[in-house]
Amino acid sequence: MRSNRVMTAALLTIAGTSMARLVLSERHHRDRTVLESPRIHQRLLAAQVERPGLRAIWGSLTPLDPSERRLHVHRNAWVSAWEALYRVGALSAEGVHGAACALFAAPEGLKWWIRVREERARAVGDERSRRFHGLMEAAYQDETGTVLPPPE
Repeated sequence: MRSNRVMTAALLTIAGTSMARLVLSERHHRDRTVLESPRIHQRLLAAQVERPGLRAIWGSLTPLDPSERRLHVHRNAWVSAWEALYRVGALSAEGVHGAACALFAAPEGLKWWIRVREERARAVGDERSRRFHGLMEAAYQDETGTVLPPPE
């Protein structure tokens, strides 16, 4: 009878350890995927810089002069990187707020946020992204004293 209890305890321990490894492995894979996304994004952006003809896919950026367009794309790349770092816990809410306030300290950063905030809000896929977007909105409000209407 005692050996059955020991065997059961051993099997439960092995099963629990295996489940924990599986959960951790899945989380690690998800975090790697989240971190790889900005790298892919950066490569796409680099291709647009190297080959200006590729920029035509962004019709909404056509009215911007080339310098402003480059800065727009660069700001977007930074914010996408911050979001990925926030998603995996490598950047805290305070870190996001500080980075966003620095971005919004320049009038161009404020204009950029007005231009992209609704599109970025529509692209939010989960609660963590929603919180990130909320942190960006809060930083904008802290910098400007302006509360923007909720994105449609």
